Amino acid sequence: MYEVAQVVNIKNNSHITVACNTSACESCHAGALCSTKGKTFTAKNSSEKPLKKGDMVELYLPPGKTIFAGFITLMVPLILFPIGYYLAMAFLPTSSELIHILIGVGGIAVGFFLSGMFSKIQSSQYTPEITRIIE
Repeated sequence: MYEVAQVVNIKNNSHITVACNTSACESCHAGALCSTKGKTFTAKNSSEKPLKKGDMVELYLPPGKTIFAGFITLMVPLILFPIGYYLAMAFLPTSSELIHILIGVGGIAVGFFLSGMFSKIQSSQYTPEITRIIE
């Protein structure tokens, strides 16, 4: 997937802070569902293109990695709810249904924690790469 973003800050030439701006978001197919509107994030500049603040750049997000990251972020917590619920039923059979549900919700919290840890550990592999400067 290719996206357009604007260079906001340059710490060093290999890691650049970029942000989606309104004009770029209008041409993006996922604009209505985008959670990065107005937020900044880091992009790799592996080819060391000369960039300056305000440049519009094209970012490449590998589709497979993007889908996998979304899967980890959303599905792990969802999968851990029934696991927590049924484990609570197995080990605490005399407790109330509310306790089983609360332990299932705890599974969701653990899932989001694990997803966050995965994100932090693997962040360099999932960082978008700058492919070109848009003139």
